[in-house]
Formats: sequence, structure tokens, C-alpha cells
Amino acid sequence: MKSLVSPTELATKTTVQTEAETAAPREVQVIRTLGHGRAARAQLVTATLADGSKIQCVEKVFAPGLLTRLIYRFSFQSPFAYQKNRDAILSCFYRRKVAAAVFASAGQNEESPLPTPDVAQPIYVRYDEASRAWVLAANWVNGRGITPAPVDSSRLSRWLRTVTTRGQSNLVESKDEIDQLVDVMSKTESLLGQCGLYGSGWQVAPRALVSTANLLRVGDQYTVIDLESGIPAFLVPRYIASGMLRGTFPPFDDVDAQQLRNWINVNERVLTFRIGPDAVYQLRINAEKLIHHSEAWKSSEWAGFRQPWNWFAKGRRAAYRTEIVRRWLQEETIDQTTFEQLGHTPIKVAMIWLAGLLPSSMGRFASQLFGRADVRAKVMRFIKDRDYRATKLRQNLCKRYQRLVDDERIAPDTMPRSSMGVVHGILECVTPPSLHRLLVDVRRQKETAVVCLLLLFSKKYQSWFGQSRIEASIERWQDSQRITDKQAKKLRGDLCGEEVGAYTRGLGLHLALKAMAPIILPAKVGGVAAFAGTGNAWFLLPIVITPILRTIFTIGSAITNRHQRIPHGEALMVCWIPTFGSAAFLLQMFSNRPRLSTFLIRDAASKVGRKIPIYGGADSRTEMAFIRATDFLIEWMKNLTGFSQRLRSAIGLHQRGTTAELADVVSMTPRTPLTRWLDRMAVEQIARREQKASSADAGVSVRRAA
Repeated sequence: MKSLVSPTELATKTTVQTEAETAAPREVQVIRTLGHGRAARAQLVTATLADGSKIQCVEKVFAPGLLTRLIYRFSFQSPFAYQKNRDAILSCFYRRKVAAAVFASAGQNEESPLPTPDVAQPIYVRYDEASRAWVLAANWVNGRGITPAPVDSSRLSRWLRTVTTRGQSNLVESKDEIDQLVDVMSKTESLLGQCGLYGSGWQVAPRALVSTANLLRVGDQYTVIDLESGIPAFLVPRYIASGMLRGTFPPFDDVDAQQLRNWINVNERVLTFRIGPDAVYQLRINAEKLIHHSEAWKSSEWAGFRQPWNWFAKGRRAAYRTEIVRRWLQEETIDQTTFEQLGHTPIKVAMIWLAGLLPSSMGRFASQLFGRADVRAKVMRFIKDRDYRATKLRQNLCKRYQRLVDDERIAPDTMPRSSMGVVHGILECVTPPSLHRLLVDVRRQKETAVVCLLLLFSKKYQSWFGQSRIEASIERWQDSQRITDKQAKKLRGDLCGEEVGAYTRGLGLHLALKAMAPIILPAKVGGVAAFAGTGNAWFLLPIVITPILRTIFTIGSAITNRHQRIPHGEALMVCWIPTFGSAAFLLQMFSNRPRLSTFLIRDAASKVGRKIPIYGGADSRTEMAFIRATDFLIEWMKNLTGFSQRLRSAIGLHQRGTTAELADVVSMTPRTPLTRWLDRMAVEQIARREQKASSADAGVSVRRAA
């Protein structure tokens, strides 16, 4: 029979509980998810403590993706430590405690006028049985990321002037916020290296382009919200060299125990003066706990590249075995009876370990078969009892379908069918949820076909789609405090105007063509391969199909809006260019609404910078560099639109008609059964999508209020 004691409690009985574990709450209510990283997701929660009091904090649930797990497995031949290893998660807790005291003692002085950041203080650690992962809770820092530098529309001309004068320029550029943050990070990295927490310096290293996202700004003070690595420090050569010299290759949040102790001893007088004797005493205790748990964690991993001279040490083998047995018990891979037997039956430990090498859920099931008597009994009954077997197969099928529904891969009313189980299993592995739903849901296919028709032929839907995307971008920048409420209001005001409606329709149409990339991109690759093999130029058609369609639609927009005298010259100049042609209507909009167009260009660059693999991400230096690089494009557009406006004025072309003329043109638009059907479908789709968006916003508001 299954023990009445929970697996987590049963597992922690084998070790002495720490203050981090005893502070764990009895109940946790998730308010909202704050973000996802390589190794964890951050969620704002309300935690009910053992004494009944409630606190709001941020939990990091260490549930890394497949790529992160594979990198860690290759590097250390062990599962991701912060997800599975108790000593590793306790190292996170005490590392933050030590770093907070070190930063508090550094302060600000004449030699280093830059402020030292704070650290989001840890509160507790707990094991989440639903995710089968360890969780670290810390104080919630309600700060913001980096604010991009303002637009510098004379940057290109200044650069050219500097080149022509051979580097001599009397113009002094102001320091952006990103530059100040990099200086603070350099100081912080140096301080962590001096005190022995050299592995954590990777999390604030300026050369790690994504590390800027690990600090938030509250007022004029920065706070480090993430000191836990997701992958080894491969991307900065200095850390690789340091790891090799110390025998800790590849480096991953390592601690130099002797250097940490020496640093505390040498700086004891300064520490006592700045943080007080009691805090220094607590720092020594936390430092020893950090060293203990860090060494226990590192010694319990196979880690073939780490300290190879200790591969066959008795203590290392014993630590590895103790940790895997503890993890098996915690994850219910073995029962209490098997746990007690493993102490004197090493052959059984080897059998469970070897069974776990099977991929995916097969390994877990095989290990449970050796480690739990109730699983073996269920398997025997499954083989012998036909009714029981049919019931279990049905339950398993329903469970799999419910998971697909939760992931929005199938419709909620889809009937479970065993014949489709293999198809769904394959699609779940190789496709994103949206594509999976499109391939198997007939209603989604019909709805998608209608939306495609509306994007191609319905002005109403094109205008709504383009405007909704712009408003969503404005809201995202406003929520992240990159623009003020006043700036956001001005941008929304720029959305008014008939010419903006025409341009947003064109923008929506071009974005719709961009959405065809998952279909067109494989066709482009296949076309190039076929052309290389056969020499037939027709196979290159997929490469130019999108620019051709974009040009046709831009010409159609110019013809349709000719009576309204809305210019399309700039859009026609660039719409035929592959990739960059999607910005045709941004360029056209720049002539009438430069502020709105500038924002959209910077937002597009931000999105590209966030999607760059490994080196990109939100608030990364890569994203800021992409946004900064748009200064050259904006200055070029400014000069180009100025030239085109002067040219139109010289040849007597008007910008647009009067309001009365525009009303007459709209009233003369022919109404056919097709246009009426398109208008009706557009109204239905817009209402459906706005209702869905409002429901989602209401859900977020309720969670925030809670």
C-alpha cells in the first residue's frame, strides 16, 4: 500500500531540514506568470506560511526546456541540478544570502562611485510534486528593465562627418542607460570574483549579452533578480579558462571555498563597520552552509569533465549513490520498502539506474517497475484482467487527450480515439500547439481560411488587424515602462486619420503575408535545392513569390485609394525587396506620422532582437543594439521622405483630398454580395477576437487583484 506520508516529507527524513525548507509554505496560490527563462519560469504567488500569515513573493520553478536539459546532461551526465538536486537548490538559497551581504558591505566610495546592486532576498525552497521540480522563492521586485535610448536621427550624418574628418569630432554623445547598467554589472562581476563567488559572476557579466535581463531598476537602484545559471558559462572565454584551471570545467555557479573564507577574514573590520557584527556572524554561517551544500551537490554528480582525478574516489561514488536514491524516493520511483533494501543490495540500485536510461517516460516506468511493488502488481493485473486493462487504456487515453486540450492542441469537445493517438503523439513532438490545432481541427481550418480571405480582401478586417497589432505593441512598451503614459497617449492619437487607416490596412496585409513563412520557407529551401540539382529557374519562384504578392497588393492599395490622394510612392519603392519589404507601409506612414512610424520600426527591431537564439531575449544587450541600430534607418527614411515631399510639391501633387471628398469616395464604394459577406465575416471575427482578448484581460485582472 502507498504510504500516507507524502513523498517530499518521506525524502527529507533522510536528511536534516534547513531553515530554507522549514520556511516553506503550507499553501501556494499562483497569481500570474511573470516570465519564462532557459531553466525556469517565474510566477508571482501568494504563499500561506505555517503560522497562517500570507506573503506575496516570486517563485522560480526550475522546469527547463529540452535544449537546456540536453546541454546540462552532456556537460555533467546528470539531470538539471536545480530541478532535481536538493543540495543544488539549497546552494541557490545560501548563495543569494551571501551575495546580499557582500553587496551591502561594498556600498559606494570614492574609488568606485557606481552603486552596488541589491539582491532579491530568498525566502524559502520547496519541492513541487506536480512539476516534479524544486522551487526557489524570493522577494518580489516590482521594477523595470532597460529603457531604450531615445532616437538619434542625426547619428548617420554625425558618423559620416567623423569619418570624413578622420575621427576628429567635437560632438560628445550622452551616456545611455544601457551603458550605465553595463558599468554597474562590471563592478558587480568583479566583486563576486573577489569574494569567491566567481561562478555567479557569469550571471552579471557584461559579455554575456542576455545577463542585463537579470537586473531590474527601481528608482535609481538596481536589484539582481537572478543568480542561477541556466547553462554552463560557455559563451565567455574567461570563464572557460578559469574552469579548466580550477578543475571545474565546464563552469556552472561554482564557489571557491577558501577564497570566500579568506575574503571574509580580510574584510572583517570593513564588514563589521558597514553591516554590523551580527550580520557578519550570520554571513559566516551562510557562507559555510553555501560551501557545504555546493560541495555536496558537485560531488553527487557524475560530471566526467570535473576533477577527473577524483573519478573513482570512494566518497564521490557514495555521494552520487546517496543523491540518486534520495531523488528516486522523492519522485516516487521507489517505495519505502525498496528504499530500505537498497542499502545492502547494490545490484538493485544498478538495475533501477540502468532502467532509467531508457528515453522519456519509458525510463521512469521501467525504474518504477523495479522499485515499487504496487506498480508490479498493477502490471500483473493489467496483463491478466481484461476489464481492468480496458479501463486503464481508456483512462490513459482520456488523460492524454485532456493534456492536449490543456495545451490548446485540440478542441475541448474532441472525442478521444485510440486510432488518432499515434498521430497526436507525433504532432505533439514536432509541431507547436497552433499548427497542431490547425492540422487536426476542421473548425479551426475553416476559421483560418475565412481569416485569410479577410486579410486579403476585407478593408475593414485589414484595418482592424493592423491597428490592433499596433495598439498591442504600444501597450507592451507602456507596461514595461519603456514609454510614459503621455507618450502612449500621443501614439494612440496618431492612429487617427484616413491615411493611417489605409496604411494600417496595408501593414495588416503585409503581416498576413509574413505569417505564411512556415509554408513558404520550406518551399524556398526545397526550391534552391531543386534548382541546384536541375538548373531549372522555375524552382526559384518561391523566393520571389512573397515580394511579388506584396508589390501587387501595394499597387492595388494605391489604385483603390487614388481618389483619396493618399501617397504610396515610398511604399512602392521598397515593397519588392525581400524581407525588408514588409516595412513598406511603415516607410509610407513616416511621411505623415513620423512619431508612430518611428515607434513601430523600433518595436520591430525589438522583436527581432528578442528572438535571436542564445544571445537574444527581453532586455538583452542584443535587443538594445537592434533598437539602437534603427537610428540609421530612421535618419535615412527622414531624408527620403523629405526628398519625396519636396518632389511632390515641385510637380504639383497634393497629399490627399478634403474630408468632404473622402466621404464622397467612401459613399461611392460599390456594394456587392461578396463585399457584404466579407463585411459580415469581418464583424463576426473582430467581435470574436475582441471578446477572447477581453476575457483574457479580465482573467489577468482577477489574478492581479487576488
